[in-house]
Amino acid sequence: MRVKLNDTHLYFDIEGTGQRTSAAGLVDKPTVIALHGGLGFDHAYLRDGLGPLRDEAQVIYVDLRGQGRSGRPALASCTLEQMADDIAALCDLLDIERAFVLGHSAGGFVAMHTALRHPALVQGLILCASSPAMRALPDDPGNPAPTLASRGDPEALAIMARIGSGDLTPQIIDDFIKRVGPLHTAPSHPDVFARIFTSTTPDIDMMRHFMHTIAPSYDLRAELNRIAAPTLAIAGRHDWVCPPRASRAIARGIPGARFVEFDHAGHLMFSEEPEQFLEVVSGFLIEHMSHA
Repeated sequence: MRVKLNDTHLYFDIEGTGQRTSAAGLVDKPTVIALHGGLGFDHAYLRDGLGPLRDEAQVIYVDLRGQGRSGRPALASCTLEQMADDIAALCDLLDIERAFVLGHSAGGFVAMHTALRHPALVQGLILCASSPAMRALPDDPGNPAPTLASRGDPEALAIMARIGSGDLTPQIIDDFIKRVGPLHTAPSHPDVFARIFTSTTPDIDMMRHFMHTIAPSYDLRAELNRIAAPTLAIAGRHDWVCPPRASRAIARGIPGARFVEFDHAGHLMFSEEPEQFLEVVSGFLIEHMSHA
């Protein structure tokens, strides 16, 4: 489904009903707004791991502006702040007064901005493999961060070096998906990336915009203490993209936030350890629905 709002069209899709039956009649289920990472990808890769949440929640997947099936407004309008305002406008359009916002990787950047800019909307934050800043964070004592160098061959390292320098071409992105993509998971889950990213389409213009314009100045560490929403920060022990230290920094910065580390997962824990993911996230939803 596509709706027009804030100078563009936003694509969203819904999985799961908004209510379930109980002995007392119909009971509202929590609403989860699911935001993909990249930036420059779309929501499709999230469906594999987040789909089972439909029994506990109504999951609304969104392709952020400039990405996926959403419109292509001027790249200058594609800021984290505007994307957060798009989520608030979508919720207003759908008459959603309160929602849990789940952000994966850079989708977590948008989720945190949503909590800062629209606190009355955000019932809770679920931040999966995200970070409060793009600059390198200090290692936690005794917990050195995983690195691509420990996993990747010279070709994979060369591809990431080119991407890091902003050298983004269709061939480089194709090489990235084939050679670096599978390294996003723990060594025990080598096939997950290829399986879940089959339907996801990268947008090179947004990737360039993210690398050159958004990423260099992204740093929310000084603002985390203003986030009032209950927060769950999840990390995979083998994640070199957003290492566990980044999720620990989020949990330290947001008052009352909870940190959970998945021992056998990397950057895609929702599809690498789906049973644990479902247990942890469902418990968080139930806990904070009861406190609403």
